[in-house]
Amino acid sequence: MAKRNRRGNQDRETRARRSSLTEDVPLAEATRSRYLNYALSVITSRALPDVRDGLKPVQRRILYAMWADLHISSDGRFMKCAAVVGEVMKTYHPHGDQSIYDALVRMAQPFSLRQPLIEGYGNFGSIDGDPPAAFRYTECRLTPISETLLSELREQTVTLRPNYSAQAFEPEVLPAQFPNLLVNGASGIAVGMATNIPPHNLKEVCNALLVLLDNREAPLEKLTKHVIGPDFPTGGVILNTAAELHKIYATGQGSIKLRGTYEPHPDRPNSIVVSSIPYGIEKDALVGRIGELIGKGTVPQLINVKDLSTDDVRIVLDLKPGSNAEAALAYLFKNTPLQVNYGVNLTCLLPAEGTEVAVPARLDLKSILQHFLDFRMEVVTRRLQYELRNLLDRIHILEGFAIVFNNLDEAIRIIRDSDGKADAAPKLIARFDLSPIQADAVLETKLYRLGKLEINDILAELAAKRTRAAELQKLLDDEPARWAIIRDELKQISKTYGDPRRTRIEAPSAPMEFREEDYIVDEDSWVIVTREGWTKRQRSFTDVASIRVRDDDQVGWIYRARARQTITFFTDRGVAYTLRVNDIPLTTGHGDPIQKQFAFEDQEHIVGVVCHDPRCLPDYTKHVQTPARLVQRTLDADGDDAPADRNGHAAVNGDALANGPALPPPPYVVVLTAGGKVLRFALGSLAAISTRKGRLVARLDPSFEDDLVVRVEATDGSENVCLATKAARVLIFPITEANVVAGPARGVAAIKLDSKDRVIGFVLANKKREGLAVRTNRGATQIVRATKYPVTGRGGRGYAILQRGSLECVLPEEAEPIPPVDQVGEGAEGRGKSEDPSGSQD
Repeated sequence: MAKRNRRGNQDRETRARRSSLTEDVPLAEATRSRYLNYALSVITSRALPDVRDGLKPVQRRILYAMWADLHISSDGRFMKCAAVVGEVMKTYHPHGDQSIYDALVRMAQPFSLRQPLIEGYGNFGSIDGDPPAAFRYTECRLTPISETLLSELREQTVTLRPNYSAQAFEPEVLPAQFPNLLVNGASGIAVGMATNIPPHNLKEVCNALLVLLDNREAPLEKLTKHVIGPDFPTGGVILNTAAELHKIYATGQGSIKLRGTYEPHPDRPNSIVVSSIPYGIEKDALVGRIGELIGKGTVPQLINVKDLSTDDVRIVLDLKPGSNAEAALAYLFKNTPLQVNYGVNLTCLLPAEGTEVAVPARLDLKSILQHFLDFRMEVVTRRLQYELRNLLDRIHILEGFAIVFNNLDEAIRIIRDSDGKADAAPKLIARFDLSPIQADAVLETKLYRLGKLEINDILAELAAKRTRAAELQKLLDDEPARWAIIRDELKQISKTYGDPRRTRIEAPSAPMEFREEDYIVDEDSWVIVTREGWTKRQRSFTDVASIRVRDDDQVGWIYRARARQTITFFTDRGVAYTLRVNDIPLTTGHGDPIQKQFAFEDQEHIVGVVCHDPRCLPDYTKHVQTPARLVQRTLDADGDDAPADRNGHAAVNGDALANGPALPPPPYVVVLTAGGKVLRFALGSLAAISTRKGRLVARLDPSFEDDLVVRVEATDGSENVCLATKAARVLIFPITEANVVAGPARGVAAIKLDSKDRVIGFVLANKKREGLAVRTNRGATQIVRATKYPVTGRGGRGYAILQRGSLECVLPEEAEPIPPVDQVGEGAEGRGKSEDPSGSQD
């Protein structure tokens, strides 16, 4: 019991101590402060490069560990990447080995950095997108140019700070001798900001720095004469204008149009060789995308793509004989990564006075160069100061040697009479007025150095050191002289490591635009449309019954058409929708509903289909057309569209106006509504592809309840319109009595209807026994044709074929045979076929 009580007291004391160390804070406040700390850490210690050395912290730590801890030089032996990763993670960057290795690999890839900072040995990935081997297999060492980022560390040119464990030191920034930020670029995503700096040519950047050294107030225009644009390691072509590039460098952001380069194959006239690809694009993915497009047939000019690359990019595109290579390339530039937009964002970290935390900012080109020059002045000044301090220290010791050597015998006597170094040092200091450092150096001197030759060497060294110290002091007092040193170093860097430009900059020419039809294989196929509005294409079929359709659906229209032609669908709302035949799915299945292509209203359905392939259109050339003029729209006494003269007076009996505008060329389409209105309009205006909402071609009569378009048919101008109404009235009149209108119209009266009566259907007939098949309410079938009922003018009441009862259109049970492919010719023989022998589509 006593032990339990003591344990309980100890627990209460522990909880009391813990509660005294904690503090209750609002959740929102704690979340805000912790997220801000996280965001600041990501911005300053992870994602953004420093404007001075152009490196992110992980990159800087990798290079520093290789140089300072592992002593890996550019001319030394390679070392396992695992050792480098382990050293960096152990001492400087405890954020996981994979992130360190990824950064190391990128610095070694010649297709990622314009001037690689690490030389790799082994598999470091490829431009195809292949991953590098594990770090236990690969080896690395520094490149010569990367040592120019590090070599001045020995001269205390930058500030060192404690590492994460405060057990070692690392540089805040590397004393870079060239503007690595612009030369190699950088990309990264932080919290609330990002950076994407393209690589540039080393010579061009150094030349711009020299211009800025001559005149620190030089305008951006003078700098962009040298830095004409990015220079990507993978080459390519930049298509921006000089004004666009100038704006990017002035604002620090913008978009660069980057395109791969191509050239004709030297040996095969029907082939093109892609010799470079845009920066950051995986070649294997690009080739795969091109192959996918070729397989789908969307680039009919191409038949094959082959990747024959070795050290250089070499993608061979095989063309069909006689095809347009420019059309194929235009499509690839638009639909593949062979042309990309590279977003430029010159965001980096700037040093802030009085704090170790850098500040992110988006800079222009001139500001980046000025920050680098200011940093170089600081580095050179600290380097000269370090050298001067060492010289003064050495001069101080040499001056002590000179004093002692002038009184060598006495100095030896004092040393011999002393009881040791601790006793001799103060005696020498007192006798010769030496400093403790000088006395210690004298006592540490070996006996052989007491000879006359050694003394002369010391005196010569003293003279040389004094001369050099005076020179250094003069440089430190003369800022223009230090700028001259920076100038010479930049020239030497440019001469040693500079190379020719890889990315061309071309003034954008006229865009390579081609019609969409150029990318469609113009093949023949059967276009099949069902009564319920399902569409598909088939290359062949045996008979209509073998065509696969959905349950309770039937084939309504069939056309033989080429893929580049268009087809128009007319609906009961008076709207026409046009699409290209190639956009209809090629399948032996059910196909797709037409509503997938267009925005139909509720309950809207197809009542007519016309294909614009010349073989499917009526042959109007066989029939003499009466010269006429376009009917202008006015309304007659009944509210119909009627022809009118220029003064607005209606023309008699719908005759065309002699002074009106010319009729559009045939063929025409006839439309008949349930309210008894008829009109014609030119089919050519509908041949172009429509929007998803279609085009209005016929206006419905708002005074007629539930007025709808009954049917739409193409006409050659020789037919009679055979129509019937619900109340068993029929009327036949020549199609030429229907007005031709130029835009959406209500039409003229085809038949006058009694109340509650409506038109149920019509056909166009020009043969004796052709007509509209109807069925009475008692089941009898009749054919409304010209041999049975007289042909009259439009607008009458028609003939009553039943005293009591109603009519309905006959629905077909068997389709009309489709002619074989080899029998489909030009003109009327290739017109669409309906399942209804009478032609009804109701």
